[in-house]
Amino acid sequence: MSKYRVVIRAFTLRRDAAASIILSKILETKDCDVVVASSRNFVRLIKFWNPDAIVIDSFSQINRCMEHSPTSKIILLSGEGGNKKSASEAKMFSKNLSAYNNVDKILLWGKKTESFFHELMPKEDHRKLIVCGNPRLDLIKFNPELQKNSRKTIGIIGRYHTLNRYNRVPAIFSMQFYHKKEGILWQVENFFATINLVHRIISETNYTISIRPHPLEAPEGYDFMYEHEPFKGRVEIDDTLDLAYWTSRQKFIISPSSTSFFESYILGIPMINIDYLTKTSEIIKGITPHAALSQNVSYNPKSFDEASDLISNNNLRPKKDRYADEHLDEFHGWNMQGSAISRCANEIIRTLKNRRKNNIFKLPRFLLDTIDYISFKRSIRRDPLHPNFSYFKKYHKTPNYYNDIASNIILNENKEFSSNKK
Repeated sequence: MSKYRVVIRAFTLRRDAAASIILSKILETKDCDVVVASSRNFVRLIKFWNPDAIVIDSFSQINRCMEHSPTSKIILLSGEGGNKKSASEAKMFSKNLSAYNNVDKILLWGKKTESFFHELMPKEDHRKLIVCGNPRLDLIKFNPELQKNSRKTIGIIGRYHTLNRYNRVPAIFSMQFYHKKEGILWQVENFFATINLVHRIISETNYTISIRPHPLEAPEGYDFMYEHEPFKGRVEIDDTLDLAYWTSRQKFIISPSSTSFFESYILGIPMINIDYLTKTSEIIKGITPHAALSQNVSYNPKSFDEASDLISNNNLRPKKDRYADEHLDEFHGWNMQGSAISRCANEIIRTLKNRRKNNIFKLPRFLLDTIDYISFKRSIRRDPLHPNFSYFKKYHKTPNYYNDIASNIILNENKEFSSNKK
């Protein structure tokens, strides 16, 4: 009997790939043949492999799926599922009801996001809405080894994707529109504050610094730190796929407001937020209020001397905040029992079982894999930074512990199944 063919679109490499790979491993145990695709090979796959289901991470891909693979089931699993109402999928769908009708299932992170659909689209069929939780948080929940990691380095999270674009498009490209001035100046202020703190950490402490660039940044932009003093030997740049694993290895985290604070918060890693240092705290609250919650759970120095004192303090403790806890539960399903990835996988299977398997002509997978190998090589020749954004299985090696996470998820699912039978 043939397997279900599933394509998972992992658009932004260092944001989407890790959870997508683990989802693929779970689906493979459920009679599925799965490809984790990037923007490089996504259209080719859905057009010529004729998948039974396409799991997309963005509202914008629905029409593309309908155009190139109209018989496939379309399942939306957002890459940014914890947004405020004005930036939510519900808001987008409320302006484009045909897209809502074309998607077969929408896998949501939290109950609050589901409520936006009921509020903004009260007359539409809501049975396609399924709350599963934030899949990325499974990389914490089902990896108990994280708590055992040695925490020796100071982690710095970058948010400089206009200044240091993943494909090295110059910042001037984003400066052609005046309304982007505030956001670009915010990145400039934050980078200078960050680099000042890097200098002070190097001169005033013995710590090694680990910088994790934003998913839309080029890690290569920091290469000068490997070659020049005072950074040489004191700074490392992280380009791995799993934010949670990197976070677990840090003594504490220095960062402007960012939704990446959830991993630090859950893992109990102290945070130092630099928004007040750069006098941008109120701007951030207005632009991204959910990211600004990180101010509530961080130490917020107002001067570089105060920041230095915090960095030198060996007794920093993580902070708790009820608003952050509520947000995690309402928007990310953190309080849901079991695995978000497992729930996503099971909903994908339920959707597939409601239809016949797709027997339309398709190119064999080995041929499409070969074509993509050639495409990847050509892409690197044109743009050596292509792997910064686009996943390729033979280039981006999967750590062994991904298998452990998948095994833990399956074990938990089996325990839940046995418990429900009793």
